[in-house]
Amino acid sequence: MTNIEPVVLVGGFGSHWRDYQAGAALLQQVSGRRVFIANIKRYTWPIANFTSYTLLLEITHKAVDQALRETGADSVILIGHSAGGAVARAYLSDDLEGIEPRRPFASKISAYAGHQRVSRLITLGSPLQVVENFERERKPLRYMAWIHKRYPGAYFQNVAYLSVFGHATFGKADGLRHEKVAYQYYRYLSGFGEQWGDGVVPNSLSRVDGIPALELDGMSHSPLATNWYLSDAASIRRWWHYFDVGDAPPLQPDLAMA
Repeated sequence: MTNIEPVVLVGGFGSHWRDYQAGAALLQQVSGRRVFIANIKRYTWPIANFTSYTLLLEITHKAVDQALRETGADSVILIGHSAGGAVARAYLSDDLEGIEPRRPFASKISAYAGHQRVSRLITLGSPLQVVENFERERKPLRYMAWIHKRYPGAYFQNVAYLSVFGHATFGKADGLRHEKVAYQYYRYLSGFGEQWGDGVVPNSLSRVDGIPALELDGMSHSPLATNWYLSDAASIRRWWHYFDVGDAPPLQPDLAMA
């Protein structure tokens, strides 16, 4: 009999692993599983954007290795927050040839075939796709665009997917401060600011054909918010419930703008 699966948490852009300590402790209490945090530091993301996803994937791989080694389990539940969801999807991949177009870095990217050791992938407030051709204007989005095109939807059938995102703020160019901030984030990621999202990522980018989607009212993006995905036990139960009971919300159509 295998040991209970641990959870590995991959943080989002510009975050430090310590930003997730409190949330990880709460998740551990709610889930009854050990929770490990990938050792991503605040400077890791700028380095990755300048070079490639190599460093982020290596850190994720080490966290999965540690979780399996210390628990004796055969697989993990992988949770990616924000851009960490894109890293998690890339980690599942068998082949990443073509994800990095720049020659000095292309040969250094390794695929870890993480789908062989991941049973479930939960993304929290993650942009899982990019508006068609928009990555040409926003180079940091090129990895997300490539992953979505190469491994679309719930690509690996042995992995159970869930996309969780918040319905918290409608972006407005002339609105209140938080609405203006949301407008700028949404516009940067999708080219269109006036839409709903969690205050950073527009919901249109978190809905992907084939992946069960769970939209949560009032759920905000940032670990600094009082009502974010890991802010308290009640918030965690709102989305953990679907895997805890072996259920999933219905599939939702891909509503992103083409």
